[in-house]
Amino acid sequence: MKKRLPALPLSKGSLILLILIFASLIPLKSQTLAERKELFSNGMFFFEAEDYKEAVYYFLKLHDYNPKNGNINYHIGMCYLNMPGEEYKAIPYFEQAIEKASIQYKKSTFEESKAPFHTYFYLAQAYRINNQLDKALEMLDKFTSSRYFEGNYNVGVVNTEIEACKRAKVIQDKPIEIDLHNLGEPINTPSNNYDPVLTPDESVIIYMTSLKFYNAIFMSRKVDGQWTEPENITPQVGSDGESYPTCISADGTELYLVKKIKSSSHIYVSRWENGKWSIMQPLNSNINSSKSEIYACLSPDGKYLYFSSNRRGGLGGFDIWRSEKINGDWGKPENLGPNINTKSDEIAPFLSSTGRVLFFASQGHQNMGGFDIFYSKLDNTKWSPAVNIGFPINTTGDNKFYFPVGNGTSGYITRKKDDSDMMDIFRVTILSGDQLKDLQNQ
Repeated sequence: MKKRLPALPLSKGSLILLILIFASLIPLKSQTLAERKELFSNGMFFFEAEDYKEAVYYFLKLHDYNPKNGNINYHIGMCYLNMPGEEYKAIPYFEQAIEKASIQYKKSTFEESKAPFHTYFYLAQAYRINNQLDKALEMLDKFTSSRYFEGNYNVGVVNTEIEACKRAKVIQDKPIEIDLHNLGEPINTPSNNYDPVLTPDESVIIYMTSLKFYNAIFMSRKVDGQWTEPENITPQVGSDGESYPTCISADGTELYLVKKIKSSSHIYVSRWENGKWSIMQPLNSNINSSKSEIYACLSPDGKYLYFSSNRRGGLGGFDIWRSEKINGDWGKPENLGPNINTKSDEIAPFLSSTGRVLFFASQGHQNMGGFDIFYSKLDNTKWSPAVNIGFPINTTGDNKFYFPVGNGTSGYITRKKDDSDMMDIFRVTILSGDQLKDLQNQ
């Protein structure tokens, strides 16, 4: 008779560990076909609604079941590519997906296990955003040299990406010197803090913070060189978490905001009355159109409003427009023209203290890929050709926000904090470079 070995005693900790390991395997093995189809359906619902954070939750559950599925890897990659600050997470999923890239891909079907052939293009974008420019160009070369490329894809879009990668290498070879100062507590918190607007003397800051259930608007004042504890002014202005500040008037009595309404956005104003901000009210129909308005700023004298809109009559998608205040209200706006606007998007206009230098973000002009910050100087009534503010203020990712102070050689930007996907607010100062000399001469 075979002798049975005695059972080894397990410690309480070891037993708990085994139970957790076993429990973690159960959902993976017990996913039925119907459950996987439901996960896919839910993922696609949020994906098509552009709610990528919610969509990736479902796709990651499917990835646990089949980590080599090209379709699931592609969708996870696309979700991360569209989540600001998390684009780098797309790379390993796209790298897995291209192993099954096919021109015969059937879009958005649960049964599809291949990835679309243009995954090569999106992997190149992810590499470029992560500043892996040689890898990006390698992927773009593989994409364009394939026999499937010609006649199936937009050559202009792909060439724009190639030129952006090449241009990024050139711009990075001639960096500007900057000083980057994290505002620290109490402005920056463990959550996302972003898109600050300030009074010209930098004594008041209003900005966004991501809270658990909504995006809040906070305000702080500088007293004796220190920022006071920020106040949540979201209820004061009447925001439901879908509004953000875009400008404060020079005297600090008017706060301009953008309010999202379903699929569009419009510009509102709140006024400082009796020690608090009033419920925001929409600007007139000369400013708010049937399309969207997404950023705005006042000239230092309050006579002009510069804003970004995708209304009809522009040169591309979102253009920058200017409206003059006439008899106390905003008049019909004019387009700032081709030295500012391109066939791509131009957003986030902000003026220097002189009102003669316009800073804005553009996907056109000579950029490093995505949005870059540019500036243009007003010469009499004409705006000069846009100038890239330079690396490292601009990076190979999207750079949509630069709030200038003084002559614009200093400003406020939003950047990822160290070793985190969260965003902090920084004050940046240009210390050297051609752009410094140019901005000082205004």
